[in-house]
Amino acid sequence: MAIDTSDFDKIKELRDRTGAGILDCKAALQASNGQTESAIDWLRKKGVAQAAKRARREAKEGIVAIKLAGSKAALVEVNCETDFVARTDDFKNLAELTIAETLEVGNSAASSEKLTQKIAELSGKIGEKILVRRVQLVETKDGVLFGYTHFNNKLGVVVEIAAAKPETLKNADFQELGKNLAMQVATSNPLCLARAEVSADALEREKAIFNEEVKGKPDNIRDKIVQGKLDKFYQSNCLLEQPFIKEDKQSVQQIVAQVSKKIGDTLQVKRFVRYQLGENIASSA
Repeated sequence: MAIDTSDFDKIKELRDRTGAGILDCKAALQASNGQTESAIDWLRKKGVAQAAKRARREAKEGIVAIKLAGSKAALVEVNCETDFVARTDDFKNLAELTIAETLEVGNSAASSEKLTQKIAELSGKIGEKILVRRVQLVETKDGVLFGYTHFNNKLGVVVEIAAAKPETLKNADFQELGKNLAMQVATSNPLCLARAEVSADALEREKAIFNEEVKGKPDNIRDKIVQGKLDKFYQSNCLLEQPFIKEDKQSVQQIVAQVSKKIGDTLQVKRFVRYQLGENIASSA
């Protein structure tokens, strides 16, 4: 019985469990009357799905990589099971291929046929579970993208800063600001860019904790204490309100204003994206 090749749910499940390519998964499902377990057996008999046995294993090691390419930047996280494999040339080449694919096709790169096939090949070669956990393409129209990669290849950051005047983009002070803010995001791990971006759920959760801490105090005092705690929360978690890493008596926003004045332009930190191996994405996008 032939299956409907538009049955993407079954194909996706089979790909996730085996690491096999789209065409192989279609063929396996067609040969197995659409039965997933039988399709896995079919792939394994064909030597395509050696990765099926690894599907239940955890891939916690790997590489975070970034690349700046003009008005574009790509961030990727590629995972494997051991740090030894993460340091091999084959695995590093896979990360480079993932970067290239992201720059070419965007955020759909993680599920592209080219990468899926490469992952299956490499997984079969080295005997570990391998996956492209996440990718992100960042583009700018009126600014510059600045990047930072930690020396151990487990942390990467991209920051976008815009300017009103095109000539500012090559200014040395502007360039220095961008590099510093990329390091700021890497070091301080902000939750978001500004307090307006803090989600209502996160804010209510913090308020509930703070209100519990001041329970029993008079209302007028309690409200002031809670507001003070919220301000500290914003200062810790909002990039623009954080103390600047090179001058902690001033906030990032104050430093941006100083550089704007010095250059004679209006600068705007528009967003950041921060990937750390194994963590959820932190992004102001």
